[in-house]
Amino acid sequence: MKDLSRFILKCMIAALPYILLTGYIWLFPFGYMDEEFPSWHYTKMVAEGKETPVDGAEAVLILGDSRAMADIIPEMCGENYVNLGIGGATTIEMYYTLRHYIENNGAPKKAFIMFAPFHYSYMDNYKTRTMYFHHLTYKEAMEVYSQARAAGYAGAEPASFEELDTGAILSIYLRSPAVYLPALINARGYGRLSQNREKYSEQITDRGHALYGTMDGCDYPNYEASYEHMEKGGDHRIITVYFGKLLDLCRDNGIQTAVLQAPMNRASFDMLNSDYVSEYTSYIKAFAADHKDIIFETDIPCYDNCYFGDSSHLNGKGARLYTEELMNKYAQFLN
Repeated sequence: MKDLSRFILKCMIAALPYILLTGYIWLFPFGYMDEEFPSWHYTKMVAEGKETPVDGAEAVLILGDSRAMADIIPEMCGENYVNLGIGGATTIEMYYTLRHYIENNGAPKKAFIMFAPFHYSYMDNYKTRTMYFHHLTYKEAMEVYSQARAAGYAGAEPASFEELDTGAILSIYLRSPAVYLPALINARGYGRLSQNREKYSEQITDRGHALYGTMDGCDYPNYEASYEHMEKGGDHRIITVYFGKLLDLCRDNGIQTAVLQAPMNRASFDMLNSDYVSEYTSYIKAFAADHKDIIFETDIPCYDNCYFGDSSHLNGKGARLYTEELMNKYAQFLN
């Protein structure tokens, strides 16, 4: 009996570093997560009712990816606006964000939805941000996994789920040190704490808005400029499933909704392949035909290069111009 007790004690002592490391990973993500984490965390906290920048029932939500996050300034729109766009998001993340928001805050009054065209085809950050930052609950992550397989995901390229199986998902949600040790090493444990706290504070102050590019003009082409056709592989199929779910969620909760197209710089717009534009426009129009109570933009706006901070995102003066035009364009919708 004494030998058994000693063995158990030795095992506990040997496991102690692992237990402490796992506890740190669970409790102090601001210390080691990268610079994208504060914006994802802010969106999650608002959706869960733990940050309340606006009155839930009167809220106007901006949902989308980094282009939505950078291009629309809530402060210029009104006191009830909050930008929940996050870098790398697709319809998947925004569906669950809105669902959580409704559950915890009540249905918002209105919503603007904006994604880059390529985010209707590609999930470029699902594992490295959505999963890694635990934006979804474990149950929701498994739900997406099941939906992806049901949508004919297996074997499709590009494969955002290529390295994600049930075991990998469980490891991420258990905060396994094997998953997070590289980040801890790069951050030297807590080296990103002050930076992430500062960024999170800025998110609160600016109600979710943040610039991505800060150049005083950009004439580089964006992702879409290189596409000859709209990719309709596995990523596209699961994104399409959740686009429908997102729009249905808006409709079923009486949320007045507009689906927007993000501006492109002149350098990118002039390089767009006509076949790609036609296929993308047809894709959006098909959803518009099935959701006649929702406003859909189908034409991609083109702004001068001087209004872009990088190839995909408006800079400060571009965001101010676009936000002002958006409010004027949808003045009647917003009343």
